[in-house]
Amino acid sequence: GFEDVPTRMLSQGQKKRVALARLLVAPAPLWILDEPFTALDVDAVALLQQLLTDHLAADGLVILTTHQEVALTSGHIAQLELGV
Repeated sequence: GFEDVPTRMLSQGQKKRVALARLLVAPAPLWILDEPFTALDVDAVALLQQLLTDHLAADGLVILTTHQEVALTSGHIAQLELGV
């Protein structure tokens, strides 16, 4: 029921879902995501983690920033922690 609503009128969670949906309709081998889990509910976080896992399993690449734990256990994973 939101197909005619301008994106600027959506909540932060809805805007995040629109942005993430673009990954699925315009496939790219490299995903660069800045805080992709912010403003998402528990179900959406689980779905996004599955999408990330599937993308990596299909030889895709993901670069992301996050303050949250990400349950990725397959592929080559490099983690950089920045301290203050």
